[in-house]
Amino acid sequence: MLAPNANAWTFEGTNTWVLTGGGDAVVVDPGPDDPAHLDAIDEVVKSSGSHVREVLLSHHHNDHSDAATPLAERWSAPVRPRVQRGVVPEGTRFDVGGTEAWVLSTPGHTADGVSLVVPERRLVLTGDTVLARVNPFISHPDGTIADMLASMRRLGGLVDDDWVFLPGHGPVVREPRSYLRDRTSDRRRRVEQVAGHAARGHTSAEIARLIHPHLESTRLRAAQASVEAILHYLSEPRSDHDSITRKAHH
Repeated sequence: MLAPNANAWTFEGTNTWVLTGGGDAVVVDPGPDDPAHLDAIDEVVKSSGSHVREVLLSHHHNDHSDAATPLAERWSAPVRPRVQRGVVPEGTRFDVGGTEAWVLSTPGHTADGVSLVVPERRLVLTGDTVLARVNPFISHPDGTIADMLASMRRLGGLVDDDWVFLPGHGPVVREPRSYLRDRTSDRRRRVEQVAGHAARGHTSAEIARLIHPHLESTRLRAAQASVEAILHYLSEPRSDHDSITRKAHH
């Protein structure tokens, strides 16, 4: 279900996913606290003959989480996590009408990011760890490039191209292993690009503007956060970006 909160940060809006079966429903990322959207979620749940058993957040950002408490109160259901910036434990299991789903820790966009894996249906609900069409921005310093790359590797090792990703924004992602490979290459090219600009003495704000000369101010702030995350990543002693650093200085 597409929430009515389209803007520069959310693209078309936040995707709310409703998993139903056997009279139970798990609502993932209920989105903004918008009465019409909450009513629409209720209608989907009721039309399937279900009752909301749990509300799950992929991460704490408001465009995913603001409706969690109002929705939970409507159905007397718990919210996982119960507080902002809490973490749903790795391996947490959900039984939806006999179909098992489980939580995979996928930080990077934020520190508390999780994905929900539904192996029987070959689905992964990825929150903002994987988006359709683009790489998500890194909410530095909460999110990190190292965590994002590790999460992309975890997801890539879990799925084949006959799976489907259901992202936090944008349409479904098919052939997800190939998609992750392309997005990882894009991410590493961006790291190399930022390293080159940093080697010439540019600040994070200057680098963001150089990379995105036509981006409007709201989106530019997100781009700068990702640049700062890359600069932090490049400052860490790690062998996987030594070649990038050497090439940038060369």
